[in-house]
Amino acid sequence: MKIIKGLFLSILALGVVSCDDDDDNETMETTTSYTAQLGSINDSGASGTATVSVQGDMLTVNVMAQGMVPNQAHPQHIHGLMDDEEATCPPASADTDEDGIITIPEGAPFYGEVLLPLDDFPMADENGNISYEKTFMLGENGTPTAEELDDLEDRVIVLHGLNNNDEYVATIPVACGELDEM
Repeated sequence: MKIIKGLFLSILALGVVSCDDDDDNETMETTTSYTAQLGSINDSGASGTATVSVQGDMLTVNVMAQGMVPNQAHPQHIHGLMDDEEATCPPASADTDEDGIITIPEGAPFYGEVLLPLDDFPMADENGNISYEKTFMLGENGTPTAEELDDLEDRVIVLHGLNNNDEYVATIPVACGELDEM
């Protein structure tokens, strides 16, 4: 009887340990990561890379760029089109008024509306470089939910800020990159 009782307790303990392991696996959230190669728009000379990682309701964005206007704040955003269409970076032909500058209204048909402003906009250093990292809690403080951002592989990151006629214009797009899952 002692052997049967000992065997029963061993099996019971194994079952408890097994349940604990299952619970740990259920609470582990996977991380999905995306990357974008930022290419120049409007002959800005700006370029760089961006990465976006999503784990549960946390979205972390990293942007490294060069060729930006030195000592200026550069707005940047995740943009997207509606109805699950894939956003793209605008080609030179997007300059429909042929003034040499692709404006926000001219670029919007390609990359769509702002889905997530990447606040606080980074200030370029004296060499025109920016380094930005921020984690957003999705669905809090006006930040979109994961469902509202939908498939990030259909989204782009756009950086803004260019000197035009000797004046800094923070709204002019200078770099764009399409997000691809890593």
